[in-house]
Amino acid sequence: MISKGLWALVLLAFLGTARCYNADLAGAVGGLPIVGAIVQPPQAPPDYVKAIGTPAPAVLPETDYATWFPAEAPTDPYSTTVWKAVLQFVSATGTRAGWAEACKAVSTAAGTDRAANPRLGAIACSGDATVTEMQQFALHLLGAQASVALWIKGEPNGSTGAIQARQAEVRVLCTTGVVSRQGAATPWAEACAKAMDAAYLAGDGPATFDALASAYLLAASEIARLDPEIDAEPGTFVTPAP
Repeated sequence: MISKGLWALVLLAFLGTARCYNADLAGAVGGLPIVGAIVQPPQAPPDYVKAIGTPAPAVLPETDYATWFPAEAPTDPYSTTVWKAVLQFVSATGTRAGWAEACKAVSTAAGTDRAANPRLGAIACSGDATVTEMQQFALHLLGAQASVALWIKGEPNGSTGAIQARQAEVRVLCTTGVVSRQGAATPWAEACAKAMDAAYLAGDGPATFDALASAYLLAASEIARLDPEIDAEPGTFVTPAP
């Protein structure tokens, strides 16, 4: 009885305090630790706080994919317009849904015969899950080549660190997964060796760019040989790309 009486006095004291400041009971009791959280739930964080740390969804570039790999050597092989779009494309393929959308967009430009333009066909849809994993390797080669091109041009997204990060990803794919199982005396092993070119570290970016272009063509030619017909839907994208 004594404890109940004391508790009643405490409540009356809070009511008096709340009345003095035109506050309600919830507001008064809400200031108490533990009890406050029960009586007066915390406000939900605003939308801008919720958005902090949430990456924006990757989107495909607005570009003509058919112009990425022209038959004739381009006037500017390091075109920022082309290679920024390539880098955006590679970034958009980091999820299964992203890859499905990306390869379909390229398939529209590439047609049905992968061998007609193997470099473009290499990133068009394949219903073979093994080939799709090989396409992931090709995507990393393209990303590395884009980073080198932008480094040559002095663009913000081009740096030695960005190139090294891409080469590190390629190295992992060359030592694990389906590419590593193709054997030492194969175009895949040659492509892996070319992809590790480090001439850019001595200032010779064009040499590394050409080595990566050669590596990508080797991979693209093998993809076209293994799956010559472009499919309407992609196979399973085994490991997400960056």
